[in-house]
Amino acid sequence: MDREKYVVVIGASNIDIGGHPHRPLIFADSNPGRITVSFGGVGRNIAHNLSKLGVNTKLITAAGNDVLGREMMQQCINAGIDIEYSITDLDEKSSMYLYINDEKGEMSVAVSHVDIINVITPEYIDSVESVINNAAAVVMDCNVSHDTFIHLKEICRVPLYVDTVSITHAEKIKGYLEGINTLKPNRYEAEYLTDIKIENPEDYYEAARSLIDQGVENVYISDESKGILAADRNGIYKIRRYPAHVISTTGAGDSAMAAIVWASLNGRNICDTAKAANAVAAITIEVNETINPHLNNESAVERIKSYDPVVEQIKEYDDE
Repeated sequence: MDREKYVVVIGASNIDIGGHPHRPLIFADSNPGRITVSFGGVGRNIAHNLSKLGVNTKLITAAGNDVLGREMMQQCINAGIDIEYSITDLDEKSSMYLYINDEKGEMSVAVSHVDIINVITPEYIDSVESVINNAAAVVMDCNVSHDTFIHLKEICRVPLYVDTVSITHAEKIKGYLEGINTLKPNRYEAEYLTDIKIENPEDYYEAARSLIDQGVENVYISDESKGILAADRNGIYKIRRYPAHVISTTGAGDSAMAAIVWASLNGRNICDTAKAANAVAAITIEVNETINPHLNNESAVERIKSYDPVVEQIKEYDDE
């Protein structure tokens, strides 16, 4: 991708507080372990990963004028992210995301407080319309409001990538998928958006086809334990996950979304784009940090080439 081009990311920036128990979790009890504080948020994480992959990235987000909010925005600047169009002087507390992993590094439960993102209104989207439509692509996370999402779709003339974030946030886009270039739900978010229970490969096919029939051009359904189901109107494919030594899965989905944008804007086909997403996610989960400090364009390409995952064509798409 031409470095002069840029990607706009619209979404949440959070202070992440993580609990990492030493032993299997005992609920309703105190669990010995580690507590970490870092900066995250789906939109901010995607932007940070894009920047590390060499993509010129502008972040439209919101942060409070508090100590951690100011530090979070400074870290974005340090990471090479352009925050000129973010709202960062608010007299509100910055967003916070509290999560508890299990002893294997898999998330057990989380609570998010991201109300501040609601200052990114349809009117604010209008004020930055030229920035949006001069981008190579726009990435939105579903922390933004339903009204903002609908208005963004109306004014956006470049490819729109959407990360569903969670089942709760996916509610904002259900039934309004027409016009989305690329959608990345996980298995459970795909079930919610399609009302199809996914229990076998045929169900994955039906869910992917439903999303395409609703107007999405490219679909990547992530299943953390198995890989990604990728679909467009030419076919539906299952791409196995890359081998990795799992330390923490937090941030894996955000890095996968960044890799999808990075690979597709560099002209990769849907299967190669899914491979890139799996490879970058594998890099991410091998450290405790939400963003792997060793991720860059070169390490991503090296990881992609290091493994040849099985690509299974589940079905050709047809218009029956």
